[in-house]
Amino acid sequence: MIKIVILNSVGFYFLEFLIQYFTSQQLGASGLQIGLIYSILTIGHMLSSTFVGWITDRIKSKTKLILIGSMGRGISYFIIYVSIILRNLSLIGFGMFILGFFAGFFWIPFDTLIAEKSDKNVRSYAYGRRDFAIGIGILIGSILGFTLFAILNTLIPDNLALVYIGILIFGASNFIAGIQFVRKVDENIKYNQKTSDDETEFEEKDSKGSNSFLYIGLAFLLIALISSNINGTLAKPFLNIYVLENIESDPILAVIGFLPGYIISFLIAPRVGNYIDKIKPSIGITVSSLLGALFTWLLISTPNLWVFSILLIFDYTIVNAANLVLNNFLSRISLKHRGKVLSLNSMCKNLGTFLGPIIGGIVWDLISIKAPFMISIFVELIIIPIYLISIFYLQPHLTEKYEVKESFVESM
Repeated sequence: MIKIVILNSVGFYFLEFLIQYFTSQQLGASGLQIGLIYSILTIGHMLSSTFVGWITDRIKSKTKLILIGSMGRGISYFIIYVSIILRNLSLIGFGMFILGFFAGFFWIPFDTLIAEKSDKNVRSYAYGRRDFAIGIGILIGSILGFTLFAILNTLIPDNLALVYIGILIFGASNFIAGIQFVRKVDENIKYNQKTSDDETEFEEKDSKGSNSFLYIGLAFLLIALISSNINGTLAKPFLNIYVLENIESDPILAVIGFLPGYIISFLIAPRVGNYIDKIKPSIGITVSSLLGALFTWLLISTPNLWVFSILLIFDYTIVNAANLVLNNFLSRISLKHRGKVLSLNSMCKNLGTFLGPIIGGIVWDLISIKAPFMISIFVELIIIPIYLISIFYLQPHLTEKYEVKESFVESM
């Protein structure tokens, strides 16, 4: 099942880079306009997240939802390809909306399937295998896509239909992946964790504390999720542009500088997930947030592309590690309503990623090109206590308990 994700992932970085490159360097879009394009993507994802989780918990076949998501994403690639040929910024925004809307149909049921098919004690490792497949897809897509882009952009730079042909190729791969999910994934195979001795552990009830503590924990968790995703997208839409305008103006060299961070962070995700399965979520969130703030500061402090590239490997690995911690924690809150929980997480993510690029674009235009990154560092540190409070109040109510060491040192 996870291997099929490779086909869905081949266009991830290729499309992201080309949209940032084309809108900023070819269309001369402002920081706010670029931020709005990514916010529109988020609006689409947020809209579908409001009901896809509910459908996921009720529909018999989750693979059919994944098929719908894959087909919709393929169509969005075609729309974006046409909008580039027409040099139409508004149509690019519409294509991004469609991409975001159908991403909800894909990732929510897919992540639910991973949780259903994995042991709770290796859940982060299972999500890490998903990220590993994404990394393989990005590697293959980047080699193919940017090789075509470099050759065609050198020989016939004015022929946009051929220069950006890779977008069509990767759109088609989403269609193929969706069909493969329906044909090859057996949804009846699930990991059965219940036994007569521990069945009560998985009942939908409060094992400790009162419901008021549960609601307090959920409230802090929602605040933390929204805040961390505002933070995560304050600077991300502008990172490629920052490099092009301040470190390396050649787009091909800039891509070479970025790719190791993207690919290596995903390829080592299973090993990172294996370590995360051995530590408490409070430790994972604290360490990843502190390191994330440090490496963001280091990224904007270097003028050298290759030093930047090495730092980016660590930065993306830290981001992926934090996501693995959260996915593991969220998947344990409820078995019966797992799809709804993941959908709620998706909604919070999308609200945060809607606001983040807009705020980042405004401060990029009005303050400085480093402003989104400096604000991101500050927010990264602020959200640590918010997450810790939410974990403290929610952990007694988890349907699947953690079985980990008491400290980070003991777990190594």
